[in-house]
Amino acid sequence: MNILDRAFGLWQSRGVERPRRRRCGLALAGGGVVGGMYEVGALAALEERLGGGCDFEVYVGCSAGSVVGAILANGISAAELYRILDQDLADPLNFGHAAVYESNALRQACGRFGRLVWAVGKSAMKGLRCSLPDMLAGAERDLPAGFFSLAALERWVRETFAARGLSNTFPELPRTLLIPAVDLDRAERVVFGRGELREVPVSHAVAASSAIPGFFEPYPIGGRDYVDGGVGFCGHADLAVEAGADTVLVVNPLVPGLLDGTAASTRSRGLYTIMEQTGRIYSQNLLQLGLASLAFKHPHVDFFLIQPPRTDTPLSGPCMGFEASRAALRFGYTSTLAWLETDGAPLLERFVEPHPGSLLPVERRAFAG
Repeated sequence: MNILDRAFGLWQSRGVERPRRRRCGLALAGGGVVGGMYEVGALAALEERLGGGCDFEVYVGCSAGSVVGAILANGISAAELYRILDQDLADPLNFGHAAVYESNALRQACGRFGRLVWAVGKSAMKGLRCSLPDMLAGAERDLPAGFFSLAALERWVRETFAARGLSNTFPELPRTLLIPAVDLDRAERVVFGRGELREVPVSHAVAASSAIPGFFEPYPIGGRDYVDGGVGFCGHADLAVEAGADTVLVVNPLVPGLLDGTAASTRSRGLYTIMEQTGRIYSQNLLQLGLASLAFKHPHVDFFLIQPPRTDTPLSGPCMGFEASRAALRFGYTSTLAWLETDGAPLLERFVEPHPGSLLPVERRAFAG
């Protein structure tokens, strides 16, 4: 072929949108220990239906999702992680009680609760006629920052990754990993894994993103205090889009529970359950609004959502407990398998069909749960 033939061929191809491979992103929301287990089960089901690993190029992990995302971004399949957890194997990746709580965690929590009582009591003695809110405000500087520390979680990620030969640094990961958290004093979202925060160790980013306010102390990095990435956000699917993903799967473990009329009311189950339920209502609304906004802004991106149903689920209990964790793991697997056979079929198609080109709008979106 001479140079004129080549030039004519290039002229003919101008303006033609060529098919390209899809760039898939995975956004894992928070959900405590129970939610993380659900995510592993759901992704293991997806891998099984695809007959192998999921070809995600971008991983976004928030709070508990940051733990799962950091492991998957290192090349560990969800199926392998599911087997380790389900069979309780002697493997460093087997996530147990010691991965989150120090051996003396209960004693520390009791001490901090005692400090809270002492601070309120001291404030009350200074102003006996003050209302309770005034007493709490007066005790502000004496109150604890949280009941538990995240030192155990940071250590578990660091030591487990070292034992398994996994990378604890963002630049060395085979896939893009982004971990959002919230800068407490600046009241803004930050993203570990990009920009100046790319050099922060993954283990520290995971701890920062997992600092549930009140439950855990804010996690300090470089003189800044960080709290849970789910504060004011849910899913963070926008980060996957910004990283170039044109198909984004969001896995959201915790949804508000719906009572069927036979179970005890939420009120009757006490303060902790009420706080859990209201937190889930808040995050669910954020997620739905966020996905709707992203779908409008990015019409050429496919968004898929996997989340559990609101009834008959083992995920309705305390999200930071371990008793329901294995049940949540298996429920994530079985419920997602069932969804993929019906409403989730378009998601499977997106992993096997070529991208139609960025100029062609995508009309189908599927949401589970």
